[in-house]
Parts: sequence; C-alpha cells; structure tokens
Amino acid sequence: MAPNDSPSLCCIDFQLSVPAIPWDEPSFCVQEITGTLKAMTSDMEEVQAGTIKLLLINAAQATNERTHLLDVCDAHSGFLESLYWALFDEEGEIKQELDIEPCWDDLLVLWEFDVPDQFRKSGIIVQAFETAIAAFASMDLIVAAMESKSHHFTGLDLTVEEWRQLGFIRIAGSQFAFRDNCKKNPYSIEQE
Repeated sequence: MAPNDSPSLCCIDFQLSVPAIPWDEPSFCVQEITGTLKAMTSDMEEVQAGTIKLLLINAAQATNERTHLLDVCDAHSGFLESLYWALFDEEGEIKQELDIEPCWDDLLVLWEFDVPDQFRKSGIIVQAFETAIAAFASMDLIVAAMESKSHHFTGLDLTVEEWRQLGFIRIAGSQFAFRDNCKKNPYSIEQE
C-alpha cells in the first residue's frame, strides 16, 4: 500500500462465540465477539485491516435467570469484576454520580483490538467500534478500560481524540470509561 493510500473500512465480519453450557451458569451471560476488519484501498483492493474484540454481557438474561450481575462478571474475569465495581454501588445499582439512564439491557465491553498503524491513521478503529456498537448495543451501555500501566490488566490504547470521537466519559477514580447510548454523545457538535 502506498504511503498516501488511505484505506476506508468496507466491512466487518463478526463471529459470536456462545458457550454450550447450562443456561443457569453465570458465565453464559457473557459472549465474546470477534470482528475481522476489511478495508478498501483507493485502488479498490480489499485488504485485511485487523481485528476487534468485544464482550457482550446480557444483563437482562442474568436478571431472568435470577443471577446477580456481579456473579456474571466475577465468573468471567477479574477485569469484568473490576469494571462492575467501577459502575455499580454496594446495592447493585448504577452509581448515581455517573448519571446513566436506566433504559439499558446489555453491557458491551470494547475489549481489545489489533489494527496495524497504517490503518489506525485512517480512522478505521473508530469506524469499527462504532459499527460494533450500532450492531450490538444501539440503546445500551458501552464500557471500556482506558490505558493504564498501574493495574493488572491493560486498557485500550486509543488516542484522546479517538475516545472523544467515540463519546466516552471517564469514570472518576478508575481506569474505566463509559458511553450511555440512551444519551447523546457529549462531545458532538450541534448543527444548526
């Protein structure tokens, strides 16, 4: 690819991995989703542009199974347990200071990505995550870990501008950020 050839995202092939375990197991409520990115170059060539990984936490299913969301997160990983405590109080309610609308059913976690620099510079990572959000959590709560070297897990290595474009707000006192899809992007500019 030539240096001035700026690829654009043309599609993402999503693969949803659902474990074949009893429905009442807490870990069943977490599905891993891998998206394979394909980009179109200016000379109309389709090329592989990397992958993104997501976790879809079906909070409504957990409620239907009478499983506490903390148990779901804890059954999956220390990462999700830490994320749970960044969002929820001791009673299992969303922390008031986050001002999150109560209309969400699922949590979508932007988990990992592997996109080469040549594609990152064209904005493909933001396009890819926006596509995943539209496909899996259009009216839900989206969360991610921001980059941090001081914790036992690594966050997404996005630029400040990429976080802003995605509309994430940092949760004070944590390495996590969220986007409430029941609300408007706080960084978007009103067009009059």
